[in-house]
Amino acid sequence: VTIIDLLIENWRYAILPVLGMLIGWGTNWLALKMLFKPRKPFGVGRYKIQGLIPSRRNDLSGTIAKTISDELLSSEDLVKAMNELDIKGIALSQVNSIVEKKIESLDLKNSPPLGMLHDTIVSTAQSIVSSQVEDSIDDFLENMGDHVSGNLDIVRLMEEKLSSLDDERIEEIVTEVSKKELKHIERLGAVLGFIIGCLQVLLLWLTE
Repeated sequence: VTIIDLLIENWRYAILPVLGMLIGWGTNWLALKMLFKPRKPFGVGRYKIQGLIPSRRNDLSGTIAKTISDELLSSEDLVKAMNELDIKGIALSQVNSIVEKKIESLDLKNSPPLGMLHDTIVSTAQSIVSSQVEDSIDDFLENMGDHVSGNLDIVRLMEEKLSSLDDERIEEIVTEVSKKELKHIERLGAVLGFIIGCLQVLLLWLTE
């Protein structure tokens, strides 16, 4: 007696795990597809069907944007990041370079009285200009930080960006990021369905 003969003879027992596996896999596959499709609502009267994400995309965009702003990237975080860029140091370096080039263009080295004081003139001019510029930069950075914190609406900007994505692009992003996990969910449905089918076989065998 072969395994095939046993399966044919006891087909009722063999088919239940297979059906359970197919139903479990198919149910999870359909549920995942219905996250994104149908993209446009269709149906009769009040009874309409639409994918979860397309139907709730505005709510999802707002929730995601607010969560990112609250937990990951706020206006204060942007101001802090800008301060860490050492904007003042970069600006002062550029100012000193410009001052030096301007004085060099005057060709003071070839003027006997001033040539000897060339380096002193350059450093003095740089010191005076840098001092004035530094105060202006401090005021600018402080005002810019207050302006960004008070007027830059991170939530609105991210919500608008998310809302501008079409449904197809959203599906591509989610699928690309979680492709492996989505496959695992499908397979898990098949495994659970198979186990349930085996339990049904056991119950059927015990009741006979």
